Amino acid sequence: MTHESLDLTGPAPQVDMVIAVHSEERPIAAAVDSLLDGGLATDRPAGLRITVVCHNIPVTRISARLPEASRTRVRFLELQDGIASPAGPLNHGIARATARYVGVMGSDDTVEPGAISDWLTLAERFRSDAVIAPERHADGRIIRTPVLRAGRHRALHPIKDRLSYRTAPLGLVRRTEIARLSLRFTPGLPTGDDQEFTSKLWFGGGRIDYARGAGRYVVGAQAVDRVSFARRPVPVELEFVRSLVAGEWFQGLSDAERRAIVVKLVRVHVFGLVQTRYESGGWSAADRTELAGVMSALLRRAPGALRPLSLADRRLAKAILDPSLDSEVLRQRALSRRRFGSMATVLPSSLGSALDPESPLRFLPAAALLR
Repeated sequence: MTHESLDLTGPAPQVDMVIAVHSEERPIAAAVDSLLDGGLATDRPAGLRITVVCHNIPVTRISARLPEASRTRVRFLELQDGIASPAGPLNHGIARATARYVGVMGSDDTVEPGAISDWLTLAERFRSDAVIAPERHADGRIIRTPVLRAGRHRALHPIKDRLSYRTAPLGLVRRTEIARLSLRFTPGLPTGDDQEFTSKLWFGGGRIDYARGAGRYVVGAQAVDRVSFARRPVPVELEFVRSLVAGEWFQGLSDAERRAIVVKLVRVHVFGLVQTRYESGGWSAADRTELAGVMSALLRRAPGALRPLSLADRRLAKAILDPSLDSEVLRQRALSRRRFGSMATVLPSSLGSALDPESPLRFLPAAALLR
């Protein structure tokens, strides 16, 4: 069931920003206020429209969290689908967008002053199909994704500029590009619902630019009630991985494109899950078997994907593929790959892949230089 509590009839916007909110405990007022300070007016032609999609919660409970001055400048939509996934409300909000550019935002995140105007100026100047926003954490730490080639910020290449490492479509996307590529967040997934959206966007042939020097998207402290934050069974946690690589779209990519995506899935999501599981209760034998199955499926879809990885990464991958190996060995190898600067993390496991974009000899310096 859907409901729209307020339909603003003001001037046509140039940018539609969509926020999905699932709980009245979220700091939605801060998110909205930052957008209002983003450099675009909400009451002028070619300005900004803010849409807050209240997901499985009445509009009245969310709108009450905003002061009246902000509340009257927001369009509230309500989606009651009973599904604990952020995909539904984001798709609902995007479907109601009419502006040239569309952006999405987490309900506990913010943007720096002037950021929306900065992104739009860049998009209009270069006729971008997507503008990738620079990111930072609320404590000031820079988020170094995607890992671009040194000095490269315009007309980015999905493999050479490692665009897969930016999973969320933060910034601006041309609405016609969303339609052309049939982009949508994957319904029903509790996490990873944005993976297919951005994969198709980055590898879709459109012009992608990075907003270097622009106002940043600011990732807030992860809330305990966040839909995507919970310990789940491995098949559920990595369902988006299996779904992506088994899909017809993925199978239609070139070998190099499939490898680029799979390397990122392994590095970020599979390796990342190993570490977080140790921080939240450890691994059971059944979980280890499930994880080995996911890793095997990825490598079947993209043979050779592990070649450019570091020695430490390859050792961890081998431990994952062998669930009979002692769990402490898995933990130690997961820790070893985080000791950045050690020889095992710097040297590629295959010298023939030393110049590959994913080789640590190229990946690590590029990440350090990203601003």
